[in-house]
Amino acid sequence: MIKRVDRVVLGSFIVPLIITFGLTSFIFMMQFLWKYIDDFVGKGLETSLLLKLVGLFTLTIVPMALPLAILLAATMVIGTLGENNELTAYKTGGLSLIRIMGSLIVFTIFLAGLAFYFSNTVLPKVHLKFYSLLYDIRRQKPALDIKEGVFYRGISGFALKIQKKDPDNRTLYGIIVYDHSPGRGNDNVVLAEKGEIALSNAGSHLILTLYNGKQYQDVQKRNAYLAEAKQEQTVMEFKRWRKIFDLSEFKMTRTDQSLFKTHFIMYNTRQLMQEADSVRKEMEKRLAEVSVNNSNYFSVLKPQLDTAPIQMAALPPVIRPDDIFKRHITQQCLSNAISAQQSVSSYMQSTATELGYKEESYVNYYCEWYRKFSLSFACLVLLFVGGAMGAIVRKGGFGTPILIAVLYFVLFHVLNVTGEKLAKGLVIPPAVGMWLSSLVLMPLALFLTYKANNDSVVFRSEWYSANWDRLMKLLQKIFAKKRAVG
Repeated sequence: MIKRVDRVVLGSFIVPLIITFGLTSFIFMMQFLWKYIDDFVGKGLETSLLLKLVGLFTLTIVPMALPLAILLAATMVIGTLGENNELTAYKTGGLSLIRIMGSLIVFTIFLAGLAFYFSNTVLPKVHLKFYSLLYDIRRQKPALDIKEGVFYRGISGFALKIQKKDPDNRTLYGIIVYDHSPGRGNDNVVLAEKGEIALSNAGSHLILTLYNGKQYQDVQKRNAYLAEAKQEQTVMEFKRWRKIFDLSEFKMTRTDQSLFKTHFIMYNTRQLMQEADSVRKEMEKRLAEVSVNNSNYFSVLKPQLDTAPIQMAALPPVIRPDDIFKRHITQQCLSNAISAQQSVSSYMQSTATELGYKEESYVNYYCEWYRKFSLSFACLVLLFVGGAMGAIVRKGGFGTPILIAVLYFVLFHVLNVTGEKLAKGLVIPPAVGMWLSSLVLMPLALFLTYKANNDSVVFRSEWYSANWDRLMKLLQKIFAKKRAVG
């Protein structure tokens, strides 16, 4: 019977897990597209390039989407078993809720280990490819799109405006071209009644051919007597005028991925610990340099090199405070002291700023290190939450389970984000911040599992409905007695 239970429960779990994982990945992907849609539109990007970017992003959200999928699937499966009274039958046969979920627990532990391996080995490489590609796409200039009645300034050094263009997007009318490439303003303007636009065979150059137009150009000439520069305008009429524009700036270029390798999300656990240890040693070295630097300005820290014999003078019979603190202080002494204080203050401020940056890097390395473990452990935590809530509500399908799972995942996500921000803000230790969601939800998950395993009536909707009916009947009796007395 036990093996049959494991087969039934695990078999019922895998399909909803795949469906919910695809659904959660799609939701996260739509959030990503909504965030960066302005950076993609109008740039003439190839479909294969966009599909590659979306595929890489889907891989980056696996550690976040997997716990949510496990929570949804566990709530649906256990809720379905409770709705069909199969859960009651298994408990009647002597099986506890933990034993019924035994195959799910083992399978989730396997998934958690697989998720950790993915986060530690595959995800850094995926992050490197994804963020380098996203950077290049966001840096890409919009595609060549000349609209009627609007100045087009996509080509560096030129502004182009047309009144009308034919449906073939090749023949143009009422053309104005401003040449700003010399950097002297609108000193070179070309007007034409008609023109044609075309790309070269390789697509690397734009060929603009104009017909029946004029070119207005300001030319500087030097007066031989006054040596002053003067402006003269020349007008040239033409029947055919041709200009070739270089479109190399519109071609997408890939940035060297090695420039992104120094970010902490590109490291695995071993590299994160190495970088954190290097930052810690740099901070300790910097603090030692502060001590050495300050010894050059404070006389009490300087080594005493005077080896002359010390002659003990006879002490006065009465020691007065004025005799002890009396010093001969000159203006030069005050100037030297102020200069030393300013030097020490400036050095300490720059040191504090540098140590602040290093401390932030140190915390980031540890936060990322703990993240690789905490998100994998969250799979097991949310399994117990989902299984317990499914046994309590005893509802399957995509209705109530999804509502419950979303509420718990929102709580998990809020705790996760809050803990990370507090840790990176140096308010709490990185370990507490990155494990905050698990530290809060794990006791709750165990408590719910214990109550669901013991069939606690407190968590059953029928108990609340029955008590509400009793309360309403009691109130009706009280009001009836008052009316009879009155």
